[in-house]
Amino acid sequence: MVQKAAIAFMGRSADVPPELQGVLRFRAGLEKRELRGDEPVAILRIGDTGSHHALFLDGADIKSIREELEGIEAELDPEARKALQSRSKAEKG
Repeated sequence: MVQKAAIAFMGRSADVPPELQGVLRFRAGLEKRELRGDEPVAILRIGDTGSHHALFLDGADIKSIREELEGIEAELDPEARKALQSRSKAEKG
């Protein structure tokens, strides 16, 4: 069953709330990234599962995010899709 992914946090990595920092550090470790604090990130809440998924938004587009979420049987809810699309457009100028 596909779960809806909603934004729990979107902003700079330094501003991630303490209760979500673990998922961000885990994702950074998987990608072998050193967190600087200025990376644009989004933390998604996956349905009612209590799970979260971290995304690094530098260079990410909506298509790559959707493909990544398909791999964990999730899809963006309409509000998350709109927010991420707006962010992507603003980044492109």
